[in-house]
Amino acid sequence: MSSDKTAQSFLKLAVLLCVVAAMCFAATYRSRVTEATVASGTKRAEGPRAAVVPALPQGEKVVARMWHGRVLTSNADEYYAYLKAAGIDKIEAIKGNLGAQVLRRTDGKTTEFTVISYWESRDAIKKFAGEDIQKTHFLPKDPQYLLELEPRVKHFDVLYDVRK
Repeated sequence: MSSDKTAQSFLKLAVLLCVVAAMCFAATYRSRVTEATVASGTKRAEGPRAAVVPALPQGEKVVARMWHGRVLTSNADEYYAYLKAAGIDKIEAIKGNLGAQVLRRTDGKTTEFTVISYWESRDAIKKFAGEDIQKTHFLPKDPQYLLELEPRVKHFDVLYDVRK
């Protein structure tokens, strides 16, 4: 019996030491994260699941403009070529544009396109879209290709953008 009690005592002591070691590790990790946060200029989120959130420098704010349209799949390749030449190439030539992406998704007889263009500011978007930047800027042949003409586009502030 005494050997069982001794084994239990050692087990309790081992568990206690593991808990203390884990707490020390966590405290050390938190202090290093806090030091790194202060050194890098990032902001720390608050709350029970707080994590380090990188703060974008003021000069690196980017606005994403998102447009969506659907065409018949039989016209998708032709429309993409038109979209690229008549739309994307012109957008990318505008001062303040930071580039664009064209996403394509085919689902049977219809193909969706989503265009995301990146801009230095909402004022830069006005050079392309006019004063009402929410209004869709249609290309001349869009009515003959698109299954519906969505009247509005969406704008987002880009908070994080990393591709590998």
